[in-house]
Amino acid sequence: MKRRVLGKGLEAIIANQPQEDGRSSLREIDVSDIHPNPFQPRKEFSESSIRELADSIRESGLIQPISVYRQENHYFLIVGERRWRAVQLLRWQRIPAIVRDLEIDEVMVGALVENIQREDLNAIEVAQGIDMLMQKHTLTQEQAAAKLGMNRSTVTNLLRLLNLPDRVKLGLIRRQLSPGHARALLALRNHQDIERAYDRIVSAELSVRQTEKLVKDFYREPRQKPVSLDPDIKRTEEKLARLFATRVKLVYSARGNGRIEIHFSKLDEFERLYQMFLNGKKKE
Repeated sequence: MKRRVLGKGLEAIIANQPQEDGRSSLREIDVSDIHPNPFQPRKEFSESSIRELADSIRESGLIQPISVYRQENHYFLIVGERRWRAVQLLRWQRIPAIVRDLEIDEVMVGALVENIQREDLNAIEVAQGIDMLMQKHTLTQEQAAAKLGMNRSTVTNLLRLLNLPDRVKLGLIRRQLSPGHARALLALRNHQDIERAYDRIVSAELSVRQTEKLVKDFYREPRQKPVSLDPDIKRTEEKLARLFATRVKLVYSARGNGRIEIHFSKLDEFERLYQMFLNGKKKE
């Protein structure tokens, strides 16, 4: 069975054209009678972009009407919140709007898909929108994916981002890191470790591949933990140095493993040490 593409079947909900099935009508509505969509997944609007849009509307007019639905004698936006905000700056009294007769789940899905298709949402806003849809209608991840025309794995990965610490989620919202960075961070054990790694990503401007390596190596202990101040180790080093007539370093970890480093500065010295080991082997 061929999977639906994102939003397929929802064009009638999010398109700014009246339907011919009696579920919508085009009319002018008082701007003051319109309210923001309570299911709008987009949380941040750029004031500068709204002002630019207002200037464009002042110059060329409103090219597309907004889209709203009616509930308990109130109008709520489905599509066109930026346009609605812009005409408020222009002090318009009325605005062309397509009034649709929709169920609440259609409104939620339509608003989410419309923003995703326009790439207006950051990953956290998309995840929050999907989570709100699931909670409101008691949907499984598979059911939510079907409604949105997404892969189940895509929905799962997006929802996992909501488990990040708030500071890291803010970094995603501000696009200081990508969803790929964030997914890699989720492999760490706790919020404290995630925030430590996040700080390194931002300060060093790490790529996703570099972040994955950072996470992979995050809990690896140093190969040895030197205990150089231990007097017994110091005495042993001195004895070995006298034996081999060269500098010797004993590296010993708390777990009981380690190594002996015997230093030489030229090939003749290496040959001398090599013969010492061979002679010692022969005596055995």
